[in-house]
Order: sequence, then C-alpha cells, then structure tokens
Amino acid sequence: MNQLINFFWTILGFAAVLVYWVSAGLSAWFYIFIVLSIIPAFLSQKIFAGLQLSNSTELYERLGVRFIRKFVQQGDIANRLVRKNDPAYQVIRIKANPEGYLKTIMMYERYHFICLIFFLLTSGMALVEGRYIQALIIMISNMFYNFYPILLQQYNRIRILRSSKKFKNPIS
Repeated sequence: MNQLINFFWTILGFAAVLVYWVSAGLSAWFYIFIVLSIIPAFLSQKIFAGLQLSNSTELYERLGVRFIRKFVQQGDIANRLVRKNDPAYQVIRIKANPEGYLKTIMMYERYHFICLIFFLLTSGMALVEGRYIQALIIMISNMFYNFYPILLQQYNRIRILRSSKKFKNPIS
C-alpha cells in the first residue's frame, strides 16, 4: 500500500517538471540545476536543524500538516487500511528504535530538499522563458510534493523527540 502511494505522489509530483524538460530540451541548465540541487545531500544536520520552522507542533498543525499526513505513505489512511488486515501493525516502534526512525526522517527531508531546489530552479527557468502556466504548475507541484513533506518530516521529528525525552537529539 505504502509503495503504491509513494509511486502515485512521485509520478504526480514530477509530471510537470518532466513535461517542462522534455519540451525545453536537456540543456546545460538542466545539468547545472541537478548539481545545485544535490547540495543538500552534503549539508550537516545542524543546517537542517536551523531550517526547522518551529520546535512546537502547533505551527505545523496550523499549516495543515495533519491534513496532508492523511494522504502520504505511512499516513493515516494507509495505516488504517493496513491495520484492517493486521491489527497489530505499527508503523514505527518509537520506543524500541527512535534513532533509526529519526535517521529515516532525515533521509526523507534531504530527498525533498533536493527535489524542492530542483523544482524551484525549473520553475524559475520556466518563468524566465515566459512559460507562466508551466511555472505555476511546477510551483504547485513543488508545494505538495516537497514543501509539505519537508514540514511533515519536521513535525514528525518534534513528535518523536517529545515522545522519547531520554533520547538525545542527533541534529543538535
């Protein structure tokens, strides 16, 4: 179930970017944007910690993260469907391995930052070329495919750290 949800959002998220680059052609800009987008993969966790919007879940909840969480892999709807067949199913065994789950969160956050930058650069290029509708669609895709998932990972990190007070934050 989770892989199907992941596949759906990835296809939907990348569709506008793919359409843009197929129509524009893979110029030198494409490769420059790829290189620039990969930079977050090499940044320290302290930098990501500095990008965290808040240390409280309330801001994230006001921004709609709990609503978005319903529709993502390992989200509320997917978990509910899996639990129908396996009532003992747990997404995360937080108490058993909070460090492992935080590493997974950090990996997802880095991935979405890489994509966020690539989508931003691509939409900027579309704007420069006067492709305003394509730029708008890419920006909307970026919001739902990258921005909200980044917020969701930040929200999850707060919740994990709060539920595991004895666990030391690996990003500080």
